[in-house]
Amino acid sequence: MIDLALGALRANPEIAVFLAIASGVMLGRLQIGSFHLGSVAGALLMGLLIGQIGLEVPHELKAVFFALFIYAVGFKSGPEFFGSLNRGTLKLVLLSVVLCGTALAVILAMNALYDFDAGFTAGLGAGALTDTAIMGTASSAIAQLPLDAAAKAELNSHMAVAYAITYVFGTVGLIVFVGSVAPRLLGVDLRTSAQELERELGIERDEEAFSIPYTRIVVRAHRLSHAQLSGKTIADLEARYPSLSIERVTRAEQTLERDPGLTLVQGDIIGVYALRDSVGMLDKWIGPEVDHAGTLSFPTRSVDVVLTSRQLAGRTLHHIKLKLVGAERMGCFLTGVTRQALSLPLLPETVLRRGDVISLTGRAAGVDALAAQLGRIRKASHRTDIAIHALGMVLGSLLGLLSTHIGMIPVELGIGGGILLTGLVIGWYNSRHPEMGALPPAAQWAFSEFGLTAFGAVIGLLAGPAALTAILEQGLALVVAGALVTLVPPLVTLYFGRYVLGLHPMILLGALAGAQTEAASMNKIIEQSGSNTPVVGFTVCYAISNVLLAVCGPIIISVA
Repeated sequence: MIDLALGALRANPEIAVFLAIASGVMLGRLQIGSFHLGSVAGALLMGLLIGQIGLEVPHELKAVFFALFIYAVGFKSGPEFFGSLNRGTLKLVLLSVVLCGTALAVILAMNALYDFDAGFTAGLGAGALTDTAIMGTASSAIAQLPLDAAAKAELNSHMAVAYAITYVFGTVGLIVFVGSVAPRLLGVDLRTSAQELERELGIERDEEAFSIPYTRIVVRAHRLSHAQLSGKTIADLEARYPSLSIERVTRAEQTLERDPGLTLVQGDIIGVYALRDSVGMLDKWIGPEVDHAGTLSFPTRSVDVVLTSRQLAGRTLHHIKLKLVGAERMGCFLTGVTRQALSLPLLPETVLRRGDVISLTGRAAGVDALAAQLGRIRKASHRTDIAIHALGMVLGSLLGLLSTHIGMIPVELGIGGGILLTGLVIGWYNSRHPEMGALPPAAQWAFSEFGLTAFGAVIGLLAGPAALTAILEQGLALVVAGALVTLVPPLVTLYFGRYVLGLHPMILLGALAGAQTEAASMNKIIEQSGSNTPVVGFTVCYAISNVLLAVCGPIIISVA
């Protein structure tokens, strides 16, 4: 039975690929405390294990799966990458450059110290920095080396081994450093520091209904019982109580739709939108709450709006609130802002950038009017423009084949770098012209997650029996080198960001996690601080470092 199964795997390597993916994903889900391997490392380890039986897996599979992953990374990062190239984010861009430059220097120093070959060196960088893109672009560069097939296979095998050995400490070490060690080195308490930054960002201006930090919306009906409000218009009442919006009035069984100039009379039943934290005051402000289906049945709408307005991008929520004045704003509430699918703090001084997704809810006509001023409504579509994205990968691959020379040194993007570049451009263009190049978030996730997990599985399978020999030869050296590559770059960058760039600790810690493209570290900071403010630093550095670290792959191969 076992011989039959092994024979089937050897004869049909595609079965081995999917087996490594499935078992690797399940392995990656197992948790030890708060740590889990993740799908990619799990698939690579299972690939290494299954590969011990000796398989002939087509090398082209590796390139195809990596192309899916790196293109999705570029598409997702495109709006943020190009949007971050301005004076307002210069410090964060510089922070990413310093971290990636320091990381590259330490990787090459370890190569010189331990005399690693190019495969070990690239895998060391990818695992210790938990950035599999390095391994992908390095693999493309290895394919271009003037070596025979056996030598290239050995380098790829060594790369997989180094990645597997260094990845665990790369993940755990960075989480511990950013979440525990770095705050102590800076001498800050995360919760206190987060509250300080929130005050700087305007958390005390709670009266700003469009941009307050707590914006869950409720619908209520109240009978107007205060004589002093009789004779006031809807506009008068909303001006007095800016955290509510009157949407419908029932008077003697007659339904009156919203009109800011409508004069209210005692006994009217008023249907209102209100912020949840204002509900307790409505009885005092208006009168007793009543259950009246007709009054509560006014039309509402919730939409996600992609910010594209040149006049509003780069402005604070407070500034945007002042710009979006008038009746069309009443009854509309901002319920969230995301950047690269991460929630931003809803504070008056939070700066929004083009490509941010603003969630609005409220009266249908008001929501549509506001959306038109902010940008475009993101339609809930599951359709992907496959032709555009396939063509983008073709163009990226061709672009990656182009080369030039700096002195005697040949320089080229490599196929991975070329595809990353076209993904960045198409993602940026789609954020402004959604009619072309649609790739919904779920499809982005599928491209990225499946592509990277399958790439890890194939790398592991290709490593084969040679992996055990490599582990015995270089295992201890890789553990030590990996720890240094994981810890030295963020340590240098921490002090550079704090004392040279003068970044606030919360933004700095989020930026450190982003600069090493490690979301788990940022989630740890958010959990410990109880604040979303680290996201402000994370997204810019994440987009920049995704590009810079991918470019490091060919450089490592060229130098090592």
